[in-house]
Amino acid sequence: MNSDRLDAAGLLARFAALHPVAATATGIHDHDGEWDGFGAAADARVLAWVDEEAARLRRIPEGALDRDDLADRDLALATLAGIRFERAEIRTTAWDSLNIVATVGGGLFPLIARTFGSREQRARDLAARLNGIPQLLDEAVDALVGVPELSVSADDGAPRRRGAPAPSGELTLPPRPISRLHTETAIAQAEGIAELAEMGVETYGGELRAPADVARASVARFVQRLKGEVLPRSEGEGRYGAARYDRALRHTLFGSHDRAAVGDAAAAEFTAVRERMISIAREIAPQWIGDEAAHLAEKPQELVARVLHEIGGEHSAASDLLDRCREETARCEAFVKRTGLIDLPKEPLQITWTPRFLRAYGGAFLDSPGPLDKGEMSFFYVTPPPDDATPAQVESMLREDNDRMLALLAIHEAIPGHYLQLAAANETDRPLRAAFGSGVFAEGWAVYVTQVMLDEGFGDGDKALELVHWKFYLRCVANALLDVGIHADGRDEAWALNLMVGESWQEESEAKAKYLRARLTATQLPTYFIGSVGCWELEDRARAAASGVSVGNAGLPGNRPVTAGFSRPAHLRAMLQHGTPPIPLLERLMGAQG
Repeated sequence: MNSDRLDAAGLLARFAALHPVAATATGIHDHDGEWDGFGAAADARVLAWVDEEAARLRRIPEGALDRDDLADRDLALATLAGIRFERAEIRTTAWDSLNIVATVGGGLFPLIARTFGSREQRARDLAARLNGIPQLLDEAVDALVGVPELSVSADDGAPRRRGAPAPSGELTLPPRPISRLHTETAIAQAEGIAELAEMGVETYGGELRAPADVARASVARFVQRLKGEVLPRSEGEGRYGAARYDRALRHTLFGSHDRAAVGDAAAAEFTAVRERMISIAREIAPQWIGDEAAHLAEKPQELVARVLHEIGGEHSAASDLLDRCREETARCEAFVKRTGLIDLPKEPLQITWTPRFLRAYGGAFLDSPGPLDKGEMSFFYVTPPPDDATPAQVESMLREDNDRMLALLAIHEAIPGHYLQLAAANETDRPLRAAFGSGVFAEGWAVYVTQVMLDEGFGDGDKALELVHWKFYLRCVANALLDVGIHADGRDEAWALNLMVGESWQEESEAKAKYLRARLTATQLPTYFIGSVGCWELEDRARAAASGVSVGNAGLPGNRPVTAGFSRPAHLRAMLQHGTPPIPLLERLMGAQG
């Protein structure tokens, strides 16, 4: 290991000094009392650092680095390129008010919820951050000026497949005004910051009272400024546009796919999954809808909808969602332990309601400890129905997240999904690979192992669970189509709801929440599908290497034939031992080890 040649520790220390909030989330705690800077001066400091750091890494002779260090160097260079791209082109802080709320929440919550270091030091750092919120919010609001027309290099700096030439010349990106949707959502979510301030007082006592009051007052002023100064200037829709989206997507996917490849693969998979669901629905329809099955035999769209509706009726009450998720997670753990599929994590897991400042995106998700923190708790968040939801809206939400869907969510978010994978990644001795982990692999793994669990017998052959599983997977595929459609093709809400409700059999509540999420984010939603495809390709390569026989075009995920010499538990452990690298780097690392 030649980490001294990469100066991994120094790189991360310098990264942390310029990105204190991200550093806290990563598990670097030297700057826990500080905030990131907003505005042109902060951008200039980060860009200068990125260029200096990248030049240093490129000066290291490849011959001086081993396989793992080469992978880490490529990952670091791609991460630096992504930071440069964000600061120079996307310029989130210039048009996205919601980013401010997320930044503040992300800076406060770990100091309240986690136990790294000493209690006294966390309290001091939290007080410092609370006292710094007034200046931070004022700087952030002042930075909301929109993005002017930009002339940029045609080469976006993202990784490219080996041998693929980088484009030459320049292109012009149109101006990007402040997004109205993001401003409105920030106004609605800002109270979550005040709630975190109060949580700090509850956690550490009266010594945090004065800083919490400072923070609460600054939040009120922040909302007033958003309403009075920013909202009248918020004329944008938040969409990226085709040119920006294409460039951003290559960074997110580590150069593995472009927009056309994502769209083509997702469209083909979408059709295949629908056919599989129609077949299963026809098989189980008499059990679920009785004589109605015969009447709908030639109306497959309605048939699937009716069967899913009945299955969705088996759901918990909203107040019982946490208990149900705990039960299903325990069931997953017992199954993995009984089958020996993979090693279980040692770190604690808490299943709890989503903090208010994170509820804009809805759904369930995992909040793992920093990859450089050891032994810390993971949080499996479950978002309750909004306080103002009507009974019909609540029922729609619960039908989507029915008992069988919660079983699948427990796999995806907990065991053997995100919680297990990220706990395993936490054990890596490669600090760069830990700190700069890939969301594509993380999301892809969670989708992949959901199918693996069913292949290995989870659910005892319950065909209704299988149907809901394919609906869950169809959501992942639709996510990719949705993201591309909204940000690159300018698709409207009617198109989005038809894709999700009309063609993917999602409940309207789920579809509307996902449409909002897609409008508020960009390039993250395709990671589920593209990551899972990458994970299945890795398994198919491993099967071919073990048997000497290629599986060829294996079709939909799962149901692979028995392969001589291939052990799935061994394969899963091999995938996890490298941390959370991008899929192309994981392919290199696993290929190199044979």
